[in-house]
Amino acid sequence: MVGHGSNEGRKGTRVTFLDQTGAKSVDAVIADTVTVRRILPNIITKMNLPVMGPDGQPMSYSLDHKEGGRRLRDDQTLPEARVGEGDHLIIYPEIVAG
Repeated sequence: MVGHGSNEGRKGTRVTFLDQTGAKSVDAVIADTVTVRRILPNIITKMNLPVMGPDGQPMSYSLDHKEGGRRLRDDQTLPEARVGEGDHLIIYPEIVAG
């Protein structure tokens, strides 16, 4: 058996998702192998965020790592993005200029 210190037996990272206003939040444990692309639809549903914009076009969202001060890429997992236990991820609507 190989020990990994404090990560031994860990199945995921506990994080808090916040909307951009900070009014809504969801605590979740995200598996270390799940990418941002797979996380976003579930969090959007849990936070009851709009999926359609006022113009009838689908909304896109991105995640910002509050503690790290950077945006997460769709293909990153939380460990790849250096998101740690108890960190905060802010979900932002992406504005697409028409």
